[in-house]
Amino acid sequence: MDHRCLVLSGRLLHGQDPTTVHARLAAAFGMEMSGFRERVFERAPLIIRRGLDSAAAKAQVAQLRALGAEAESLPDSEALVWLRREQQVRGPIPEAALPRYAEPGDQWCHDGGQQWFAWQPVAIEAQLPPPLAATAEAPEEFTQVTATETSRQLPPPLPALDPQRDEPSSLPPSPPSEPLPAKGPLSRVAVAAALLGLLAMFWRSLAPVTTLIALGALLFLYRRPLLRGRVYAVAALMLSATALFLWMEQPTAVAASVARPYIARPLKPMAPSDRAQAAESPTQCKAQAAAPKNDEDRFLLTGQRMLTGRAQRKGDTYVAEAAVAVNDQCQPSALQLYVFRNGVFIGTALEAAASPATTQLTAFDLIDDQHLRITLAQCTRKPDDCAATTIRQIAVLPGAGGWTLEELK
Repeated sequence: MDHRCLVLSGRLLHGQDPTTVHARLAAAFGMEMSGFRERVFERAPLIIRRGLDSAAAKAQVAQLRALGAEAESLPDSEALVWLRREQQVRGPIPEAALPRYAEPGDQWCHDGGQQWFAWQPVAIEAQLPPPLAATAEAPEEFTQVTATETSRQLPPPLPALDPQRDEPSSLPPSPPSEPLPAKGPLSRVAVAAALLGLLAMFWRSLAPVTTLIALGALLFLYRRPLLRGRVYAVAALMLSATALFLWMEQPTAVAASVARPYIARPLKPMAPSDRAQAAESPTQCKAQAAAPKNDEDRFLLTGQRMLTGRAQRKGDTYVAEAAVAVNDQCQPSALQLYVFRNGVFIGTALEAAASPATTQLTAFDLIDDQHLRITLAQCTRKPDDCAATTIRQIAVLPGAGGWTLEELK
């Protein structure tokens, strides 16, 4: 006896709405809508009935087509195959029907087999019955009736559908997926660049070097895609760039004070002629000189200066006026201001000593422990004809090797 099987292709007849057709089929087979889609339509093409005689197979094909679905009656054979399309297993279907339902890119497997094969149109030669004449469109009488009329004119319900009946006991195994590539090792270059970038936030002078290292780490990882550590390299670049910006934007005055070298200005002894004049009349000059009051004054006397008695102290800064030269009457012929910080001589406030004959040192004022104001008078004709015309500002600043003096413009 010629046995037939009923194959549901998963395609709909022309002009049919998928939701409506699925609802009709689910109701006809006594299944829930979601279960029908999952177990039947998403696995199509597949055999839904086997072992039918020709008349029963033809009648059920007509019933399915009346519901809007494409179905066929094919010779039932023991040789079955499975299809794998878009990572989903479909079927089973008769092996002879494989050319009819397989599409480019599909894989197929014998029922009970373990190996999948790529579908090639010439891989299987089979004599198939000619396609049904009206599979492309619905019968004229069906397309002219409404959904309500169709539901009233449906043929007797199909036997309850059990997709597991007459099917192989289990689905074939899915082809093994390719193992994911193992993660590459962590780049030590990227980690080192991140640590140096963090270090540059504390020692910002390292920022230019660490920025170049971070850029080099990114280029190194770009050429080696299997290595990990790009997050570290990006973090290193961000830290280094931030440190570089802060380093470049620090106040100019602070940078200048740190970089300013300390210029020592040791005391110079009086000129030989002046010392000779002082030696000829020591009693008279010592009587007119002011007595030392502290260690700074006594330090000035070691250089044979003559104290005038004018001095000021603010905090740790001390300024004293002394004569570096005297005339025959023991009157100062050149005056200089000596600046001390914490008891240590740091320099003279004037580049050249002021001579009363041309420039008189009228006054000086230690505003605070870091600012000194000096008033000078220019004498044009004689020492008694002088006018206070010049004011100079001197700053006491910390330098690389100690405290130093700088004139403010």
